Parts: sequence; C-alpha cells; structure tokens
Amino acid sequence: MTLTPSRRLALSIAVSSALSAAPATLMAAGFYIQTQGASGLGRAHAGDVAVASNASTIYFNPAGMTRLKGNELQAGVHLLMPNSEVNQRSTQIPGRDSSNPYDPTPVPNLYWAQQYSDRVWLGFGLSAPFGLKNEYNDNFFARYDSLESDLRVLNLQPSIAFELTDRISIGGGLDLQYADATLRSATPDPAGLNPDTDGKFELEGDNWDVGFNIGMLFDLSDATRLGIHYREGVTHTLQGTATATLSTNDPLRAQVGDTIVQGGQADLKLPDIASIGIRHRFSDRWTGLAQYTWFNWSNFDEIRIQLPQGNEQVLEQNYRNSYALAVGAEYAMNPRWTLRGGIQYDQTPTQTNGRGTRTPDGDRTWFSFGASYARSERFTFDLGYSYIHIASEDLDITRSFNGTHINMQGTTKGHVHVLSAAMRYHF
Repeated sequence: MTLTPSRRLALSIAVSSALSAAPATLMAAGFYIQTQGASGLGRAHAGDVAVASNASTIYFNPAGMTRLKGNELQAGVHLLMPNSEVNQRSTQIPGRDSSNPYDPTPVPNLYWAQQYSDRVWLGFGLSAPFGLKNEYNDNFFARYDSLESDLRVLNLQPSIAFELTDRISIGGGLDLQYADATLRSATPDPAGLNPDTDGKFELEGDNWDVGFNIGMLFDLSDATRLGIHYREGVTHTLQGTATATLSTNDPLRAQVGDTIVQGGQADLKLPDIASIGIRHRFSDRWTGLAQYTWFNWSNFDEIRIQLPQGNEQVLEQNYRNSYALAVGAEYAMNPRWTLRGGIQYDQTPTQTNGRGTRTPDGDRTWFSFGASYARSERFTFDLGYSYIHIASEDLDITRSFNGTHINMQGTTKGHVHVLSAAMRYHF
C-alpha cells in the first residue's frame, strides 16, 4: 500500500535506528575460522606458516608450495559444533535466557598445487575463512540486540611461489572474496517492551572485493624452518535491502503488517592477519612446532551506515588488537602413520562494553589432536579434532530507538567441538 510522507518518515527512522544497532557487534574473533586444513587442526594450527607439509599451505603461507613433494590436490571438510549460553544478569525488558543458538555447520575447502618449473609453483585455494550463523528465540532477553546472524565469506585464492635459493622461498596470492550477510533483530513497541508486539528489522547485503596475501619461508638449517605470512584485511561494503516492520501498536501504522523496504549499506571490515611460525625436527620421528598470530582488529574503529535519503550514522567501536599463540608436536610412528597434537590460546578482541550477542565471544583455549595415514604413494588421509573452551565474559549492551535507550546485561560462555577430515591426492 502507499504510505503518507509522515508514515514513511516514521518507518525510515525505525529502519535507521535498527540498522545502526544490528551490525554493531558483528565483528569479533568469534567468526574467524582458522580451520583451513585438517592436519593443521590436529596440532591446534601450531607452525601452519612453516610446516609446508601439504597443499593447505596455500592458505597459510603460499611460499610453502616450494617444499611440497610433488603436485597435490586436497579436499577437506570441517564440522563446527558450537555451543553457547547467554544468560540474563540485569535488563529493563522481559525475556528469557538463550538456548544454544548454533547448529552444527560444515565448512569445506579445496587446494591445488603444481610445480610449473624448477623454481616456480602455481596453486589455487577455495576456502571460507569467516563465517557465522546463529538464531535466538523471539522472546530472547537481548532480542533488541540480535535475533539472527548469518554471515558467509568465500575466498578464492590464486597463488604463486618462487624458490629464490635452496633455503629461501617467497609466495603470495590474491584473495577474491564474496561476503553475504543477513542480520535480524527486534524493534521495541512504543507502548511497551513486549515480544508479542515487537517489530522486526532485517538487513540483507552482499559484496565482492579483493585483497592479497604474501609470505616467506626460510630453511635456517636442515632441521629448522621459519615461516612468516601477512594477509590483508578486506573491507566489504555490503549493499542490499533493509526491511522494517513496526510494532502492532505503533500509532503511525496504516494497518497491521505494514513494512518498508529500502536500500542500505554497511561496511564489514575484516582484520589484517600476520603470523610467524617455526618447525624444528628433533629426530627422525619427533617434530616440534610453534606459531604466533596477530590480528589487527583495531582497524574496525567504526561502523558507517548509509541510507538512500542521505542519512548517515557513525558508531564508534571498542575493539582491541588480539593474538593467538600455539604450540604442538608431530610423531612419525611409521612410514604410513603420523600422529600430532597441540594447544592454542586465542585472545578475544571484544571488551565488555563492546561485546554483543551476535558473536558472544571470550578468550579461547584449544586442545587438539589428529593423525595422517598414507594409504599409498598417491593417497593420504588426514583427521583432526579440537575442543575449544570459551571463557565466561560479561555483556553490557545498550541500543537506542528513537531516543529511547534500552540496556541489556548478561553473561556468556561456551565451547566448540571441531572435527576435520581431508583427502590428499599426489600426482
């Protein structure tokens, strides 16, 4: 139906208010997916940038292709099984604690590496390095912060590596990324904070953009190898539609169910990531690995929301740079079987006054183990498992709707089980 200018203005204000709240807590370590190789998961990703033992090195450090034994095609899948509790501590609104908002989610990847000449290797990677999907019940106490979040980032990575000397290699590639997001939350009824009469807001958008990554590999000795890698943080401007349905008691509604759909956009800033790792062979059977990774989350300094009418809102964020530290080991039991394990500490970039329910994140501790089985000269199978403990953290969320400030306080804790399997074909 046709809306009068005053009603359309009121609906536009509702869209703008909800849009400003919706992605405000989207960014967190909670949706960076480190698991891009089954063998790496088995050692908690210790030494990923240095080990260069299979084609997944294309993602972690393309320079490692120069150390592969022959050409390789690798296909893998990783089953993420998150569990999270978000409990109410203090709030102005009626509502309930959350049940687990996550479902088990498979994450695939594919890598191909081939030697082109004596000193040049070519490769291609297909991965999903960022992703998030959760959904809360409509009577969730923090529903004005979020009800549903669905983010997927697909990364296509053509890569090349050069062996500069027998001990030094360099490699890099493009990151051709597609990002797609759906964000949904409730909007309050002016007559009262009641989930039965709440309005709804939904933002859908997508975008293609490009970044790069580069790495180097140094064989310091026959036993020790050092790797470094940098991946640029891509900024996606998600463009799509913003849909608002006002509450049933809103005095400006022409009839129950009126909505407005208009264009909208919001920036999604992914972090720069820099890693340094080492691999050292203590004997023919034992190998030790370690890695330090730095995440430049501070480049997520603001969210800039734009609507067609020229309305713009800038929301300051409170994210800090973070790091992950991992140590692990591998044991070559015999020519066919290799066993591995590792531990990682992964610091969250979120802080109490910036943490929300879209990614209820905390400091993480990984406990991992895995194995590889060489079935023949051509086929190798990798398996990995991680248990990730997510520390309990506080939530203190304030959202504003047409000048009304709503505060939601709670606590969050959780854990994740990850199962990985990959098949490698050598040709």
